[in-house]
Amino acid sequence: MRSTPIFKILSLAVLVAVVTLLGIEGYRYFHRSVSVSVAYTGQVTDSLSVTGWVVRQETPLPDTSGTLLRQVQEGEKVHAGQAVAMAYASKSALEVVSRLEDTELKLQQLQFARSSFLDSDAALKVDSDISDSILRLHIATADGDYATATQEMSAMKTAVLKRSYSYESLEQIDQAIAQTRSDISSLQNQLSGATSVKTAVAGVYSGSTDGSEETLTPDFLTDVTPARLDALSTGSAVKSAGKIITDNTWYFAANIPAQQARELQVGQEVTLRLSKGLQQDTPAYVQSISAEEDGHVAVVLSCTRYISQVTLLRHQQGEILLREYKGLRVPSAALRMDEDGSLQLFCRLGAYVYSKPVDLVYRGDGFCLVRSAQGAADERILRQGDLVISTARALTDGMIFPDN
Repeated sequence: MRSTPIFKILSLAVLVAVVTLLGIEGYRYFHRSVSVSVAYTGQVTDSLSVTGWVVRQETPLPDTSGTLLRQVQEGEKVHAGQAVAMAYASKSALEVVSRLEDTELKLQQLQFARSSFLDSDAALKVDSDISDSILRLHIATADGDYATATQEMSAMKTAVLKRSYSYESLEQIDQAIAQTRSDISSLQNQLSGATSVKTAVAGVYSGSTDGSEETLTPDFLTDVTPARLDALSTGSAVKSAGKIITDNTWYFAANIPAQQARELQVGQEVTLRLSKGLQQDTPAYVQSISAEEDGHVAVVLSCTRYISQVTLLRHQQGEILLREYKGLRVPSAALRMDEDGSLQLFCRLGAYVYSKPVDLVYRGDGFCLVRSAQGAADERILRQGDLVISTARALTDGMIFPDN
């Protein structure tokens, strides 16, 4: 079929339009404005997202009837034979215990009032204790350490109440102390039927049990498989006096896709980050990797730090951090190669442009992490806050900074 003149004209018009568009885009690319970015410290991690089980060596405390009043804090270290709780026959006994604690606190306040009456410096010391308690309470609350915050709140309350007593004479204070001691003795006599719950072994105390203490143990992890982990279920809290964690080493076991697990090797050190409970990342070691089942393997990590923070944890989400890259973050477009094949950046310093040699640490989507090349002269070292130039224009060391 012969082409008509109209078809030829349309084809030519389309060709001209395409060539013109390419020319415009090319001009814009090579004459686009110069952009300047600030180099700043950046960090990138390679990690595996996991959901797994926290495993500890635990010994449940014996079953105790009655109403329990714990004597130690969650995560506190205890020795063998130590009383960790008191068991009372009725709930009304807890009211007596509460009154006893308040009366003992009152005795402390009276004793302080007596010492303050004789020594004015004692009041100044309590004022300092109150300020310190407020600061520690603020830090504990900000860190999410509510067990410590509770202790600091109690200490601050005690110090404030100590400061609140005022008496006109030493005889008046002594009379109040004698009466308070009599009240304490009377309340203690009402609690004569209480029994103490003592530990048989030393370790770390936890007041929570879920029924898995004697089954989900380090022995369970021997030759563990993905199927055995999948068969586990979260237990509900069981009323008890608590448990003693007898080993500072704890474990995190999770099923991971086999393809992702190729990044891991037995004995490898990694970093474990849990979604809650653990306030910081912890070093961990890959203890075992099972055979593959249905595309997954069971991976067991062992940890030796922060046992007091994981006493309440069982089924947890987390991340296994494999690698961490740190450097100065700059746009990928700013990275250039010199005639020797070495990488460099051009930075603006006043009205001039200077080159700075760098080494590539990590390349991401539209950005790079770099560090100053080894052996670079002091004035050529890339530092945080440097103004890095991104442009398609040709740049040379020492030239005047190009205007847009």
